[in-house]
Amino acid sequence: MKKMILNVFLLIGTVMLASSCCNDDDYIQEGILRVSFSNLSSISNDAKVSVEIMDIANREHVIVEKITYGNCPIEITLNTGNYLVRIMSGSLIKLQGIQIRKDKVTELSLSQ
Repeated sequence: MKKMILNVFLLIGTVMLASSCCNDDDYIQEGILRVSFSNLSSISNDAKVSVEIMDIANREHVIVEKITYGNCPIEITLNTGNYLVRIMSGSLIKLQGIQIRKDKVTELSLSQ
C-alpha cells in the first residue's frame, strides 16, 4: 500500500514538473523584419512605398503587404523562414532575399 501511494506521488510530481517546463513562448516561432530607408533620393518625403513579402518558393503569392510614406521605417512580424522582399516606389523596385529567425530582428536597410 505504501509503495502504491509513493508511486502516485512520484507520478503527480513528474507530471507537475513536466508541465511547468513547457512555456507557450516555446511554440511561437516568429521574428521581426525591420525595413529602413536612408538617403534615398528616389523616395521623396510624401512618396508611397510598398513593401511586399513573399515566400521564397512561391514568388507569385504576396503574404504581407505594408504601405508607408516617405522614408519612414516599418516593422513586420513574420514566422521563421526564408522570404523575398519586394520594395516599390515610383520607378524604384528592389528585390531582396531574407531569413527570419526566432526572436531575432532582421534589418533590411536601403540606401544610396
